[in-house]
Amino acid sequence: MTNLANKIGGALFGVAVGDALGAPLEFMNAKEIQHKYGTVKEMIGGGWLNVKPGEVTDDTQMTIAAALGIAMHPDNPEPWAGKHFAEWAMGGPKDIGGTCRSAITNALQMMLRRPELKNCKGLAPYELWEQAAQLTAQQNGNRSAGNGALMRTVYPGLYYTDESRAIEVADRIGRLTHWDDLSAEACQLYTKMVYYLIMHHADPVQKLCNGLNDITRGTRYSRKAKPVKLNPSGFVVDSLHCALHCLRSTKNFEAAVVKAANLGGDADTIAAITGGLAGALYGYEKIPLRWRMVLDSDTKSTLISLTGDAAKNHEEKKR
Repeated sequence: MTNLANKIGGALFGVAVGDALGAPLEFMNAKEIQHKYGTVKEMIGGGWLNVKPGEVTDDTQMTIAAALGIAMHPDNPEPWAGKHFAEWAMGGPKDIGGTCRSAITNALQMMLRRPELKNCKGLAPYELWEQAAQLTAQQNGNRSAGNGALMRTVYPGLYYTDESRAIEVADRIGRLTHWDDLSAEACQLYTKMVYYLIMHHADPVQKLCNGLNDITRGTRYSRKAKPVKLNPSGFVVDSLHCALHCLRSTKNFEAAVVKAANLGGDADTIAAITGGLAGALYGYEKIPLRWRMVLDSDTKSTLISLTGDAAKNHEEKKR
């Protein structure tokens, strides 16, 4: 595995193992987790979704859906990502966030009202998805600043070789469901960080960490910004604060993701967001084998394929 593929695979598998580690702890608080389990470092399964050990949730499933849209149609990924979201939602997943559910439902209803799209099987122009997301924001009182777009946004920064293109795609795929500036800001910043880690994959970890601090300087997520009380909620600002804290206060992949999952709250999503960054920072080979091995075979094979697609795109652009 090349250094580049190691970082790309690290980010993708990082999302998945973070999701699976945190899923059983979702909606518990840190004290409840400590009292019941101690510090969770293994794939225990259970929780309110009654997941199997190593089972992923909507965080990984939507990450894959977005990534497939990019890998298969890189010049026009957003409608295809939307199609994959719709197919996934109609398949009856165990969990789907409220904003995502509402936006996808609104988009499907809009398709049915347009004769030329009645048989489109979920493939619709980006503008229709924009309208559906805007309608969702109106319906929920402009409360679309959840972390449901951020949780799935790792792949643009892994696939595209041009930073501005990566940020544009991340923003547009985020806005398929979450029409909110705070969500967009987080998705863009996350993409900048992932892109930086991939494009500087041969640099030492400490240099990379310094680079991440440079990227966040002057933003609400700056290391030197006024300290905020960590709140592992589904609010996108809280979620990214938690993920960056876990990354900055640890020195290896496992420690970062364990810390994120054991915060509780929206544990699967915060650990997935953390895992994406930590995987891009430390690489696939630093993800504990015991975590990687317990993922189901379909998820692993898809993530491996997507890793190859992104790495191949980078190699082709070098020629």
